[in-house]
Amino acid sequence: MPKSKIVYVSLLLVVLAACAKKEVMVPSYVYLKAPGLNTKADNSQGMASALVEDLYVFSNGETRGVMSVGSTIPLQNTGKTTVKIGAGIKLNGMAEQKAIYPMFNYYEQVLDLSAERIDTIKTVFTYVENAVFPLIEDYETNGFEMQYNPQYKLTGDTLVRDNSAAAWKPGTYSGKVMLNSPNTGTFMELYSNVYNNWPRFTPFFLEMDYKGNIPIIIGLYATDNQGVTKQFPIYVAYPKSGWNKLYFNLASEINNGGPNTQYRVFLRFSKESNVSNPEAWIDNLKVVYLD
Repeated sequence: MPKSKIVYVSLLLVVLAACAKKEVMVPSYVYLKAPGLNTKADNSQGMASALVEDLYVFSNGETRGVMSVGSTIPLQNTGKTTVKIGAGIKLNGMAEQKAIYPMFNYYEQVLDLSAERIDTIKTVFTYVENAVFPLIEDYETNGFEMQYNPQYKLTGDTLVRDNSAAAWKPGTYSGKVMLNSPNTGTFMELYSNVYNNWPRFTPFFLEMDYKGNIPIIIGLYATDNQGVTKQFPIYVAYPKSGWNKLYFNLASEINNGGPNTQYRVFLRFSKESNVSNPEAWIDNLKVVYLD
């Protein structure tokens, strides 16, 4: 046999022997239970309402991927392992726009993992410490943060506090809107107090739970320092028979508003001609930004 072939065969045998000795790591597994949310007991952060459908998973500082709630995932780790999880939301109500919600802390837990064993993680998120809540409307007090806009209020159209079985959570109140005026093709509008000095160039979100058989237009009124008011419809929440939660990124509207701009949040409820008994429920309306 030529010398060159002898050298080649010898190298091949060395490589094969090394591969035979290399062990394939058997993964551990983690089951991701549906996450929860804890808010402060003084109600300064409102009720614990969240809709997190995806979890961004990291182990020992390495990215493991975006995982669906309720899935079991393999981890290439055994022994003491730090698992870190971010809350994935539908940004601006769109399934194709998913992101880590910057208002929640990452959840972190140290697990002692074993190969082939399934450990369970029950993620519990909290708001970050520098989150500021200028507006919380949860209907748990007698007064309303969202008032009728008298320009868009017809006789028979009302907002009431409702703690029936249709409310967001048993034993608590939600806001119920009923459009009982005889006119069709009209709408009723609620708007917030006027807010000054909202900061620019910081994460800025609106959260809201809703359901009903009529569309809801969600938006902002912005009044500049010359007294000129513009309205910015942000989203149309179409009818839902069950409760749904929305997260809206308001940063672009706030950033474009300029300094000293005044804001009102508005909710516009449209009365459709083909809907009998038009009604909608809203709850856990929050504006939150990072200070």
